[in-house]
Amino acid sequence: MNNSALKWVLILSVLFGELLLHTWVRTGATQVTLEISLAQSRLSDLLSYQKELTLERDRLKSDNRIIAIGRSQLGLTEEVFNQTIFLGKEAD
Repeated sequence: MNNSALKWVLILSVLFGELLLHTWVRTGATQVTLEISLAQSRLSDLLSYQKELTLERDRLKSDNRIIAIGRSQLGLTEEVFNQTIFLGKEAD
């Protein structure tokens, strides 16, 4: 093989190597972009869920709800709401 053919083989090998490297980098970049997109979607879902939980927590601990439960399930009256009840220390 002469020098000219050897140069062309070397040049084509380098170009082929660069092509493979470029393809590998682009595939990696596409994969990372996909993972970022999925993570952003998951974050959005979790933030939405957190908002729902916050609203539910606020609803559950609202004074009106607690007063309604006290009246309906525990039989408490207005007189009881204004009283302070001290509980004795329980024996171990």
